[in-house]
Amino acid sequence: MRRSKVAIIYEVLGIMIRNGGEASTSQISLEANLAYDRMMKLLEELEEKGLVEIREAKGRKIVFITSKGRELYMHLARVKGILSDFGISI
Repeated sequence: MRRSKVAIIYEVLGIMIRNGGEASTSQISLEANLAYDRMMKLLEELEEKGLVEIREAKGRKIVFITSKGRELYMHLARVKGILSDFGISI
């Protein structure tokens, strides 16, 4: 079954939260099971919306979740929980 964009965003934000608020692009790609180019397109979109910040350090791209990104993650977690109670997944 194909994942929805919302499910992918939830997963990507969750990876950063579980790693202390940051993760490398390689780590996100691997853990979220996303092709690198697709992941970068999504991360750039999330950055435009103020949900993450992408920085370069020592030749690596590190992605940091913002407070706005944390807020979205918490809302999505609540919605996911409610939907789960009805047997619906995001």
